[in-house]
Amino acid sequence: MRPLSLTMCAFGPFQASETIPFERLGEHPLFLINGPTGSGKTTILDAICFALYGRTTGDEREGSQMRCDYAADDTLTEVIFSFELAGRGYRIRRVPEQQRPKARGEGTTTQSTEAQLWAIDPDGSERLLVPSKVSEATREIEQLTGLSVEQFRQVMVLPQGKFRELLLAESRQREEIFSQLFQTRTYRQLEERLKAQSAGIRREVEKGRQIQQGILQGIGLETAAQLDEALQALQPELEQAQARQRVAESQHAEAVQALQQARHLQDGFARLAKLQQQQAGLELRQDEIKLMQQRLQRAEQAGRLKPLFDRRSTAREAMQEARQKQQQAGQAREKARQALTDAEAVLKQSEPLSETLDQQKRQLATLQGYQQRAVRLVHAVKQLKTAEAAEQEVLAAQQKVQAELRQILQQREQFQHELSQQQAQLNQLHDAPLRLKQISDQLRDKTTLDSWLQQRERQRQALDQAGQAGKRLAAELQDQADACKRVELAWHQGQAALLARELQVDQPCPVCGSREHPAPAGFAGDLPGQSTLEQARQAVQAAQERLNVARDDYTRKKSEIASLDDRIGELTQQLGEVKDASLQELQQQQQALQQAVEKQASIRQNLQSLDTRDGEQKLNEEKRRNHLEQLNAQVMAQRSAAATASSELKSAEQELPADYREPGVLDRAIRETGMEVERLDRAIGSARSGYHQASSTHASAKATCQSAEESRMAAQAAAQQAERQWSEALKISPIADEAGFLEALLSEDEWSRLQQTVRDYEQMVQQTSGALQQQQVALEGHAAPDIPGLERQLASVTETRAAADQVWRQLDKRQGQLQDARETLQQSERQCVELEQQYALIGTLSDVANGQTGDKVSLQRFVLSVLLDDVLVEASRRLQLMSKGRYQLLRKSERAKGNRASGLELEVEDAYTGKCRPVATLSGGESFLAALSLALGLSDVVQAYSGGIRLDTLFIDEGFGSLDPESLDLAIRALIDLQSSGRMIGVISHVAELKEQMPLRLDIDSSREGSRIKLVTL
Repeated sequence: MRPLSLTMCAFGPFQASETIPFERLGEHPLFLINGPTGSGKTTILDAICFALYGRTTGDEREGSQMRCDYAADDTLTEVIFSFELAGRGYRIRRVPEQQRPKARGEGTTTQSTEAQLWAIDPDGSERLLVPSKVSEATREIEQLTGLSVEQFRQVMVLPQGKFRELLLAESRQREEIFSQLFQTRTYRQLEERLKAQSAGIRREVEKGRQIQQGILQGIGLETAAQLDEALQALQPELEQAQARQRVAESQHAEAVQALQQARHLQDGFARLAKLQQQQAGLELRQDEIKLMQQRLQRAEQAGRLKPLFDRRSTAREAMQEARQKQQQAGQAREKARQALTDAEAVLKQSEPLSETLDQQKRQLATLQGYQQRAVRLVHAVKQLKTAEAAEQEVLAAQQKVQAELRQILQQREQFQHELSQQQAQLNQLHDAPLRLKQISDQLRDKTTLDSWLQQRERQRQALDQAGQAGKRLAAELQDQADACKRVELAWHQGQAALLARELQVDQPCPVCGSREHPAPAGFAGDLPGQSTLEQARQAVQAAQERLNVARDDYTRKKSEIASLDDRIGELTQQLGEVKDASLQELQQQQQALQQAVEKQASIRQNLQSLDTRDGEQKLNEEKRRNHLEQLNAQVMAQRSAAATASSELKSAEQELPADYREPGVLDRAIRETGMEVERLDRAIGSARSGYHQASSTHASAKATCQSAEESRMAAQAAAQQAERQWSEALKISPIADEAGFLEALLSEDEWSRLQQTVRDYEQMVQQTSGALQQQQVALEGHAAPDIPGLERQLASVTETRAAADQVWRQLDKRQGQLQDARETLQQSERQCVELEQQYALIGTLSDVANGQTGDKVSLQRFVLSVLLDDVLVEASRRLQLMSKGRYQLLRKSERAKGNRASGLELEVEDAYTGKCRPVATLSGGESFLAALSLALGLSDVVQAYSGGIRLDTLFIDEGFGSLDPESLDLAIRALIDLQSSGRMIGVISHVAELKEQMPLRLDIDSSREGSRIKLVTL
């Protein structure tokens, strides 16, 4: 990745929009980002990291906390970063969550996070890859760069306090970083695939063995040999029981048949008695049925007259409705005539209003002509007042600026005096840091020993806790194993019970094929399912895994304590004859010198503050002088404007009559005249509209009244004709009068009910008579049977058959269980042998690939260790140069203690002592040089491998202040050497020596209004 430009708006200490044109720094620049503490040097790295991943370099602040306090409310906080990657250009924009003014109304609203990503083609055209979604933009950047935010901060942007993380990272952490950089996921995927495959085979074997044991437990045996012996001994007993069961079954069938025949004869006698009783009941209902038949006949005669009766009723109702409509039409005609008379009177009264309306319209036109002159007069008055007020404001501001200018000159003299005093105190404390370092070196070993002793005590307590946890997990594993065995036994017994439930008489058994089932299996309670069995087995496996983890943790803690004991012994021997009294004296001296150093830092901060304030005062003085000149010019301009406004006022007063010069008089006259015009216009229009509407309504009412009269006459004639037809039909019918007609009528439901009752009765009489005759013929010559005697005989035979059947079923069930168990055991044994043969190959490969043998080095870690060796060769070449031949970085070859991952640990070889020691023992400055060497070596090797991630840029934030002048010069030479190989190197520091040796700089100036960035090229 190569940065092209970075734009920060209201971000961090940058109040306005600041753009860093990285492309103007040259092809392969080595540049310095320089500025005082707090000016915003690290903010540049925060902005790059935030633009790419939405997070800052140190993770101390969220994106929403990066808004500049100096920024205007309507300025949006955003970062835009353009970069080149693999020959292609990209641009990304991010906006953090923030408060902004509402588009409408007062108050603020929450601006949500945004992110846009564009791809820039070689011809300069842009394609939008991500429109707004933040997570999608981050995911796209990770795919493009091949780095997560943590890896980006460790290999491309090294922020404050992060130098030693890559150097001191554990083997597993360094494995994650290197696997991403060198794209070795294939090896890791192979490890996981082999591990999963071997674990699956192991689980299948264990499952098969558990099934075998469960089958044997289910049949009450322990070995397969006992199973064969039990089958041979069972066969003679089964044959004898089957013969006894057949004899008992035959006797039972004969007794059942005799009882069935007797019950059938008994049912016939009962049916005969019931039919005789039913026939007697039908004879009692004959008179009731005759009355129903006569009622149906009268209803049929009345039904023939009903259409004429309904027609007469309808005609009477129509005549009555026509009379009502005729009366309503006459009333409406009279009301319309009266309304027409009233409308004519109103129209005559409105004729004189037309002349008055014309007069008011002419008056309104005259007043509207005065309106423009009144506006000009009001505008002239406002101009005059505005000019006079502005002149007074400018004069007041002029006096205020003059007073501020005098105050600034007095403050500058006071600041210069304080500056000279602070500089004198700083010179007195110049040697304090050197003396503090000498004493700190003497106390460091003692402090380290105390820390290690405390750590050993904490680890011993943790070891005791781990041992107790292991015992508890072992007990849990035993409980889970016992519960699993109980579930497996119940499951096997339940499977036999399920098969027994499906058995049917004279149908073959699915296990043994027999059609006889003398003793089917049973199971009390709920049957456990396959899922319950799997859950029990998974619980055992989970408990075993937790116990394994606890044991590994116990072993690891024990190894760490042993290693710490060795380090404590070595350090105790090195301390030698150091006495407690000497240490106390050194501590007192250290405290005194620490106070001196703190005072020195405070003085430096005061000096910097005074310099800043002095610069601000100079800038304010210049601003006030410029402002004073502007105010003088404004006074002259406002006086000229006041004279012009006074002349315009006199001209406007001459054109407008005096009666309308008062504010609001002319507007009120125009408004009143306009309202009178509208009132007269509405009155005339309303009178004319009312007359036309009344005339139309009267004509319509006359036509409606005539139509209603014609309808009434027609309805009356129809009613008279219907009355004559009804009277004639009633005279010739069997019904005497209209009352008899209404009495004879039946509803459709009642008619259907009576008719259905008569039909049902006639049908029941026929059916009962035929059935009675048939039943009497069937029972002729038969006597009532002895049912109780036959039932006692059947009960005796059934008991005998049940006893024989139970003996046979129990023996047959036992034989089926044993045969099925033998077949299942043989099949399971064959599968287990095949799986064990597979595990012999796959399990060995998995152990080797996952680092479970030998030196505990996995396949991926082995590949990465080779790559790490190449990185350390390049890193050691630079570290030897910067440490004047003393140090070089090596990969630790021996296996780590306990179950910790091995293969990627680092140590440093000290040429002065000829020994290797952990990298954590390096001092602050030495750690910086080692971390810088490792980062530069990593940059070289990653780009040397085909398919790796290209690291074209490296930003280094601080760390140079811990180096002596000679080491600083060597570090700069290493950076220049790296720059010559085609890298962009950015160094963030305020060390004065770097500013002198690196002419290409980004200087950051800070003030009360925020920071500004300036590109410097010497």
